[in-house]
Amino acid sequence: MTAKESLFKNKELKDFYWSYADILRDIGINESTYDQRIMAFMALKLLIDNDKLLFNLEYRDNFGLPNELYKKYKCKDTKDTFLNIIKDIKKLGKNLKYFNQKSQYNPDKSENILTYLNHYKTFELERYILELPNNYLEKVLDIYTYQANFEDYPKEEYKDLYEKTISRMKKLSGDLTGQHFTQKSIIHLMCEMATHQLKNNTKIAIYDPACGTGSMLMESTEYFKANIKAKDIELYGQEMHGQTWLLCKIFLEIAEQKNTIAYGNTLTNPAFANGINGSDSFDFIIANPPFGVDWKHNYDEIVTNMQSTKSHFFVVRDAKGKVVTPKKSDGQFLFMLHIIKLMEQEAKRGKRAVAGIISSATLISTGGATSSESKIRKAIFNKQIVKAVLEQPRAMFTNTDITSHIWFLDTESKDGIKLVKADNDEKKLFILHPNPKDKMKHSYSQENIKELKKLLIQKKDLKYISKTVDYNRHSINISNEIGFKDNDVLESFDDITDEIKELMQSMCKDFKENWF
Repeated sequence: MTAKESLFKNKELKDFYWSYADILRDIGINESTYDQRIMAFMALKLLIDNDKLLFNLEYRDNFGLPNELYKKYKCKDTKDTFLNIIKDIKKLGKNLKYFNQKSQYNPDKSENILTYLNHYKTFELERYILELPNNYLEKVLDIYTYQANFEDYPKEEYKDLYEKTISRMKKLSGDLTGQHFTQKSIIHLMCEMATHQLKNNTKIAIYDPACGTGSMLMESTEYFKANIKAKDIELYGQEMHGQTWLLCKIFLEIAEQKNTIAYGNTLTNPAFANGINGSDSFDFIIANPPFGVDWKHNYDEIVTNMQSTKSHFFVVRDAKGKVVTPKKSDGQFLFMLHIIKLMEQEAKRGKRAVAGIISSATLISTGGATSSESKIRKAIFNKQIVKAVLEQPRAMFTNTDITSHIWFLDTESKDGIKLVKADNDEKKLFILHPNPKDKMKHSYSQENIKELKKLLIQKKDLKYISKTVDYNRHSINISNEIGFKDNDVLESFDDITDEIKELMQSMCKDFKENWF
């Protein structure tokens, strides 16, 4: 073991975040951009440690390159040599199985995903290298060589790396507004609700229109592989943030999972507006769209699309035929309308479509009876596609404790909307999270998931827990629909008070009649 290796031996994986941050602070880099640089080198190291690149970061050992290849890149110092390697990175891949994809899904014309490790829309590795003096670059390479070791890192935890990185950088780079990382138990529940429809499929296609780094897609894959027959699973998703999109591709490649992940804005340019290759259907759609995302800057483009005959949204019109749009401050509705449109198309192909969508409480209840949101909801309910809605307990996400819902959609749903309240007055259908973090305090056990599934699909209603309502609604407040025991106690008290009042009046009447 070298002296350098000994120095880093007892360091934990998380330490490399702070070590690199210290270097960036020394050279005057703005704290709000630390995460970009940290994740760029992390992306490189992930590929290196999983034997996906011909080179490594050990500059003392010729970057792990064969001598004849090293001579091609060797320059006066480590910095210039490493720059040459990065400039040629698209030629230095190996053992890549599901990495490349058609350029129509990528940020640029290149089909080679390695190109985007050094691209202005994703990670600008050249710029990150150029800003470092040679001795500082060598320190960074040492950090990622000896601290950030992913060779033995559990592959099932790769999907959590982005959240861990962002969470640690939060203290330096600000708020995580709009990013609501979805814990495993929620994904398992969403998948479990679809197992009955998919149980006999040998092949399935899963789609996430706001896929982030692909954690929901990867977790869904693992769940279905363990619980249904399908072993051939294809993943499809779209992500508008270049760095997140690239990390998603890297994580799925490491997991050796067949995938097509499109770069771009799903609301303005959906890559899968007509399904897979314009013909095949998705078997399961899963989504946790950003809560309260602002879409005012894309308003004209989205409304123009809605007005066209080939709109990729389920379009709602008022009595005068005018397109009804939700508030510009809440794009959740638009993701819902996109997913419903896809499900409609799949139904037309004669294929049953199912979906699970997470939303904030505003999606189901905001706005008065004449509001645009109410008109959209009423149209959605009238489609008879909403099978059930679960009101989750608070504190299910790391950075928000607001009330959230899961919508379960099914093109064969015709029996009304089943409402279930997990945090009810009769039986708590959740547990304390075994590993609470930040605002995330609650979770679902496997037993909870089984109970919730039964409640969500059975026709029988249970007082204080579940209720079935008809489709003729413009909004739903699940807590009010299901009720609280306290309300019943008050009602009973009122009944008793009325009875006493009537008894007193009767006694007074008898007294007057008999004594006066």
